[in-house]
Amino acid sequence: MAEEISTEAIWFGFGEKVTIATRHAIPVNKAPSIVTVLTGEEIKNLGYRTFVEILRTIPGFEIRKEPGTGVEEPIARGVEGANKVKVMLNGHTVNTTTTGSAFGRFDDFPIENIKKLEIIRGPGSAMYGENAFLAVINIITLDAADIDGVRISSGFGSFDTYEENMVFGKKFGKVEISGMAHYRQTSGFDGTVESDFQTMLDDIFGSTASLAPGSVHDQRQEYDLNLKVCYEDLWFQGWYSNKNRDPFIGGGLSLNTESNIENNYVFGEIGYRKTFEEIVTVKPRIYYDQFESDSKFESFPENTVSPPYTYPDGMIYVVKGIERIAGTEIPLDVKLFDGNIFTVGVDYRLVNQSNNHFLSNFDPITGAPLPGIQSFSDEYPFLPDITRRIFSVYLQDAYDVTDTLNITLGVRHDQYNDFGDATSPRVGLTWSFIENASLKLLYGEAFRAPSFYEMFQIDIGNKDLDPERIRTYELGLSYQYNKYVTSSINYFYNDIKDLISINRTAPPPAPHIYENLTNAHVQGVEVETRVDISKGNYVFMNYTFKNQEDSNGHELPLVAKHTGNFGVNVHYWKYINTNLSTFVSGTRSRIDTDTRNDSPAYALVNLSFLGKEFFRTMEVQGTVFNVLDKDYSDPGPTRIPDDLPRPGRTFYVGLSYQF
Repeated sequence: MAEEISTEAIWFGFGEKVTIATRHAIPVNKAPSIVTVLTGEEIKNLGYRTFVEILRTIPGFEIRKEPGTGVEEPIARGVEGANKVKVMLNGHTVNTTTTGSAFGRFDDFPIENIKKLEIIRGPGSAMYGENAFLAVINIITLDAADIDGVRISSGFGSFDTYEENMVFGKKFGKVEISGMAHYRQTSGFDGTVESDFQTMLDDIFGSTASLAPGSVHDQRQEYDLNLKVCYEDLWFQGWYSNKNRDPFIGGGLSLNTESNIENNYVFGEIGYRKTFEEIVTVKPRIYYDQFESDSKFESFPENTVSPPYTYPDGMIYVVKGIERIAGTEIPLDVKLFDGNIFTVGVDYRLVNQSNNHFLSNFDPITGAPLPGIQSFSDEYPFLPDITRRIFSVYLQDAYDVTDTLNITLGVRHDQYNDFGDATSPRVGLTWSFIENASLKLLYGEAFRAPSFYEMFQIDIGNKDLDPERIRTYELGLSYQYNKYVTSSINYFYNDIKDLISINRTAPPPAPHIYENLTNAHVQGVEVETRVDISKGNYVFMNYTFKNQEDSNGHELPLVAKHTGNFGVNVHYWKYINTNLSTFVSGTRSRIDTDTRNDSPAYALVNLSFLGKEFFRTMEVQGTVFNVLDKDYSDPGPTRIPDDLPRPGRTFYVGLSYQF
């Protein structure tokens, strides 16, 4: 495989260029955002197997298991909510409008096809619109030149995990083709839940339906296909994935044996890039996405009691639906003069949610049990057919006032047919006030559009929701002491308005629906240092402090005030690489009405070994996760009193060969 991007300039970017901050290549130290860059080589060294696991190493990020769906979700800069993080694959948005999140389909994106991750820690709506609220992530996949052949890999690990992967790439004259085929299956972690919501119901009604103490269910099976084709200035990219998984605990927060979630996702995108007279560059694209979901949930197990009824087969419901997105975008970059690039773009998206079905073995109106699963799609539409139209226009001017001073001004306006509009400005000033030092003064606004679930879901949806909004102030300083040591420190302050959640405290007869319930203020400091001892030998560390409070002065739940990472990578000769990394989390708070103690602090140590070039192009990698077998859990809702168990010591071993 072609040599990966050098790791010597990563994270801080004195020389490393990114496109995510301004939509055109710019050095990280000049980018009008706080940006992290991780190369494919770094990711491989860490030994992680999936995209979401990598995020734990990023300052300000945490990972939490969602108990109702089993999805691994990030918490960014002190605020919980995967729908507040925008994820793109080679610039193509993969968030779904139904939930607002990308992680139900992309939490386990395979690392073999990642060339680079570019991450904005902070708002990005001025360029990218909805969901670019707390962070923006672009997964950049390998090109034909990076592969120049075929690489086959296979591996196995704990919980009967098995993977097969193929990445391929080749240039044929003016045509470049690259892509990936991936298969993964696992029985999943089977940790024990001592008591669940059904346990509480059993105590109330005298029943014995609960399966607790019992194991969680985290089985997964998935197929992923990715293709990129380039012909001169014309390009195409496509993606297909099929994921079938168990929901860990389930929507009713009661252990069960009948739940399963299946998702299919496909997208295709065609684009064109043309530069005229080295002054004007136009990059139009058209795209189509389709998300299909088929979810079966056993809310409560067999013989559950809810007076006056007993449910011998449990309470089961099935939800199906298809979301389709068609869109086009036309961005234009104009080089007005040396050191100035003006960007203007228009974007139109048509989103349709249809083919919605609801089936259950109980009457959703009366609650009465039924002899089998029956359709209530007409009488009880879980979601109606929905169409959302979004028209957007954005402007940006990036101006190098001098060789050391850069100013970026930008604004985007998004117009929605179902809830109104949102305008997102930003201002960024970067100043290299001395050699190898960079100062950033940043201001940005962003928004998160209400999802279809939040606006239109039967019984709990609210069509009158406003978008969540955020104003972010950032001050960043980075300095390269010498060719070995680079450090940065960033301060951020987030002023958040109209956070959306279900109002569970509304007095009867008011329904418990989604509302813009609260505001929040989050401020924090992120510190990073990297020491490049020699090529392939480096030490990295970061620490984040966050103080997150709602408008009543209560601490935002599920989030640690203190998190950090420390790691050492050692490269022996050209054959062996070892990586030792540690993630540390402080205690995590509960919601105000939860009387349990805070979720305890913990530390996870991982050790990865990589052997390469000892036999032609063969590579062998082995990783031990949670080396010290730390017993820890993610904070769970009160209906799971002992929280959500997480894995102890696990391993993965893989073998790859390049043809």
